[in-house]
Amino acid sequence: MSQPTCRDMQVPVNDVIEVFSRDGHFALKLYNIKSRNLQNVQWEMDLLDRLIQCQVPIARPVSGVNGYLETVQLAEEDRVCALFEWAPGQKPPPSRQTYLLLGAAAAQIHSAADSYTSGFPRERYDLHTLIDDQLQRMQPMLKQTGQWQRIVQLVDRLRSLIVETPLDTGVCHMDLTLDNVHVQDDVMTVFDFDSAGESWRSLEPYGVLRFSESYFQDWLEGYRSIRPFSTENERVVRVFAIIGDIRNVTWKLGIANSSRGVPLMQPDELPAIIDGWLEWERTMITPVDMLDDDALE
Repeated sequence: MSQPTCRDMQVPVNDVIEVFSRDGHFALKLYNIKSRNLQNVQWEMDLLDRLIQCQVPIARPVSGVNGYLETVQLAEEDRVCALFEWAPGQKPPPSRQTYLLLGAAAAQIHSAADSYTSGFPRERYDLHTLIDDQLQRMQPMLKQTGQWQRIVQLVDRLRSLIVETPLDTGVCHMDLTLDNVHVQDDVMTVFDFDSAGESWRSLEPYGVLRFSESYFQDWLEGYRSIRPFSTENERVVRVFAIIGDIRNVTWKLGIANSSRGVPLMQPDELPAIIDGWLEWERTMITPVDMLDDDALE
C-alpha cells in the first residue's frame, strides 16, 4: 500500500494538513487548543450533520472508529482533530457570479441552521463578545496610542444602532470569505466552520461590503434568491463593517484566543485604523440612513 502524501497548508489559526491517499483527497484539521476544546468542536460537527441533512454543499467530515473526532498528543498537548473530504474545485476569483453563489451559500446555511440546537457549548457573538471583550483585550494598546476615548465613543454610537433595530439572528458561518469556499461547475462548497456561532445574520457579509459595494449587492441578490434579507438587516451591515473589523484587528494584534505566531499588526497602526473606521462612519453610516422606512415617510 502506498503511503499518503501530506502537505502543511500553513493555516494561521489551526493546523491543517492536505492529505492525498489511495482513498481520496482530504483535509486533516488539528484544532487550536487556545480557542477550541472537544465539546466546542462537537458542536461544530453536529452543525455540519444538520447542514448535510439539509443538502447544503459543504466539505463533509469523515467518520472514523470513534466518530468524527479524535484526540492526539503532539508536543505534549492533547489536540482535537477531524478529517474532512477535500472541497471539490478551487478558490474562485472575485466576480458577480462568485458573490451570487456566496450569498446563496450563506442563505442555505442560515436556513438549515434555523432549526439547529445543541447541548454542547459554543460562544455567542453578542455585543459583549464583539465589542466589550475586544476592547478589553486592546485596552493597553489603545491607551498607549491615545485611542481609547475615540474608540469608546465610536462603539457607543454603533451599539445603539444595533440595539434599536429588529434584526435576524441565528447560527452564522462567521468567516464566509473566498478563502473558505471552492467552486466547481457553478457549485460552491463551503468549509472551515471553526468560527461558526450564533450572531446577527447582518454580520455575515460585512467583509463583502468593505471590499466592494457592487459585490455586496450581488451577495444580497444571491441571498434573497433563497431567503429574505430585510432592508433593516441590509442597512445594519454598514454598522457591522466596523464591529466585525474590531474583532479582526484584535486577532491581527496577536491578542485573541485564536491568535498564534508573530502578530500581523503593531499597536502603532491603531490610530490610522481608527481614522478609517471614523471615516466609514461619516460616509457610510448616517442617522437618516438607519431610520426605518416608516420613519422616512
